[in-house]
Amino acid sequence: MSRNKKGPKPVTAAELMSKLNEDAEFVRRREEQGNHFKALEERLAQAERPLVEALNDAAVPVKSVWDLVNAAKPYPQAIPVLLAHLEYPYPFRIREGIARALTIKHAGEAAYTKLVSEFKKVSDSTDVAQHGFKWALGNAISIVAGKNHFNHVVELIRDKRHGTTRDMMVLRLPSLDRDRAVDVLIESLGDDEISGHAVMALGKLRPQKARAHIERVLEHHPQTWVRKEAKKTLGKLNK
Repeated sequence: MSRNKKGPKPVTAAELMSKLNEDAEFVRRREEQGNHFKALEERLAQAERPLVEALNDAAVPVKSVWDLVNAAKPYPQAIPVLLAHLEYPYPFRIREGIARALTIKHAGEAAYTKLVSEFKKVSDSTDVAQHGFKWALGNAISIVAGKNHFNHVVELIRDKRHGTTRDMMVLRLPSLDRDRAVDVLIESLGDDEISGHAVMALGKLRPQKARAHIERVLEHHPQTWVRKEAKKTLGKLNK
């Protein structure tokens, strides 16, 4: 009878890092990467300076527009500055910060109009920074839009040129009009780029008329996470 041989002792994370720190090439690459990110942060801070100065002049004491994202207190005096700078040719990372800072309820009609204008101007892209900015614009539109913007938001949702940057508009469409949203969401199930968020939105509304459509998503959609959401929504319809 043979004895089971014990395998090598697992290496802990601390032990692995200790060994890597003894590797001169690893240390060099890590320092090089750190210097690269530091230089990038410095370039972004320099590029953002006009925006930060304008916000400070408006009695909004920040070191970066990103300080406003998820801020605990409202900042109405910053909105006009953010809108004025939204279309400036800042790097996309800074423009994304502006869009996220404008992602607040009651930002106003001027904010909605400017967000939609920029959303339409910026092409969807595989470039991470550009896509992140356009997605942030779409997300902001989904929050700032009022009930009177329902038809306009639906037009944006139906325009496939915007790719996945439409997903939050799809998810939050019921907040604009629960009844009219159902048919638009069922229609959106046929668009693989936004069907997952359409399924989630339908899960909140639970319309029985969507059952057969969601069953098709469960059976045929190429993405696992979307099929999982379809299964969840069907479970809600069965309750």
